[in-house]
Amino acid sequence: MTPQLESFLGYYLPKEKIKKINKCFNEVGIKRQRHLIKPGQDCSFLAFIQQGCFRVYHYDLNDREIITWFSFQEMVVTDMLGFYTSGIAKFYVQALEDSIVYTIRKRDLENLCREDPEYLEFGRKLAEGVLTRLMQRTMSLHTMSAEERYKELLKQPEFMQKIPLKYLASFLGITDTSLSRIRRNLS
Repeated sequence: MTPQLESFLGYYLPKEKIKKINKCFNEVGIKRQRHLIKPGQDCSFLAFIQQGCFRVYHYDLNDREIITWFSFQEMVVTDMLGFYTSGIAKFYVQALEDSIVYTIRKRDLENLCREDPEYLEFGRKLAEGVLTRLMQRTMSLHTMSAEERYKELLKQPEFMQKIPLKYLASFLGITDTSLSRIRRNLS
């Protein structure tokens, strides 16, 4: 187990429970621009990002790419909608750089939860965190201007260092041209 994965699990679980869950994780390498998940594929797993950066996206009715999420080192990534519902992906999950993830199957988590209720707490806390971040993002899209959302991203260096501007624009819900204008106005 890596120190980063142990620290991540330690946030959710007592130390004596980490060893057992750690046995369920498998290391997977993903090359830059390759997909961890595509629509229609099985997504009944969580992937802890040991190294790398991912984007989660889909296409709208006009075939425009819409980025809904970014996940960085020491975060979890998957198609959360598919994970918590059918197990079949609706979103693309793509590595933006060479990455290493540790995956754990949903069925392995469910087996651990049946054996020991303390693992239920892991799942509950993880779901709460995801839901909270999702609701914060949704709220920002509805209550903040694009410039305000961009200023918030500026406070998170990993976004500015690792994410191409065209992807930032999609994530902010604006065009590349609008993002250029906002950047120009702020400089």
